[in-house]
Amino acid sequence: MDKVCKICGSQDYRHYLKFKDKGREIVACSDCKTFRTMPYFEMDYRDQKLYCEHYIKNEDNFRDFAKVLLEAVKRHRQKGRLLDIGCAVGFLMEEAMREGFEAEGIELNEKAVNIASSKGLNVKKCTLQRSGYEKNIFDVVILNHVLEHIIEPNRFMQDLRTILKDTGILVIGVPNHGSLVAGLFRRQWYGWGIPEHIWHFDRESFANLLYNNSFKVKEMVQNSQYYLFSKSFRKNSIGVVAKIGNALGLGDQLIAVVEKA
Repeated sequence: MDKVCKICGSQDYRHYLKFKDKGREIVACSDCKTFRTMPYFEMDYRDQKLYCEHYIKNEDNFRDFAKVLLEAVKRHRQKGRLLDIGCAVGFLMEEAMREGFEAEGIELNEKAVNIASSKGLNVKKCTLQRSGYEKNIFDVVILNHVLEHIIEPNRFMQDLRTILKDTGILVIGVPNHGSLVAGLFRRQWYGWGIPEHIWHFDRESFANLLYNNSFKVKEMVQNSQYYLFSKSFRKNSIGVVAKIGNALGLGDQLIAVVEKA
């Protein structure tokens, strides 16, 4: 049932925010404190036409995001076999290969897979569960702004453990609702991602999910995504507050570097 938290199993929650989108709302689990969207919506990304255009149009920004993630990776691993889950058109893979990693990816969107493959990148069109990877083969696994879309986070985290080497690291980026911009702009914050985002984390709930799935946090970075300036005063205002939050240590993104406990 939708009211059951798929992270801890509790049916107790409190209401936090309501949206006009088909009566959806954000609720906070009374036990594990994780926020989630109710009712959740399972997006089919396989044929989303605008998915690739978004990445291609903003290539410079997404390459910058990739470099930030790779900086976190390189503080702990300098080489090895790297998997990017939800790799889109392959910008992070390309940047990782420039840094000397053996990079590959998995992606659901058919057009994105075709674009990445046309560049000679090694990309599988499948879910992680259907990827067929053997146990303990990756030195680095990256999961950037994907976890919030996953219906069964615990099962997914265990699948990640399976393919990660005992000496490997997992790098996960998620939006952070415990941020300045999320607190001030409430429903207008991009990170709620209604209706696509199912789960919503802050430092505590994110760390608890990792700990309860037998991962040890080596580093957790809190920063802000780069907001593109536009003709919209509201969007520009959100971008400015996000940058202020970043400077104050209250950024709206969390990046965790973890290893098997």
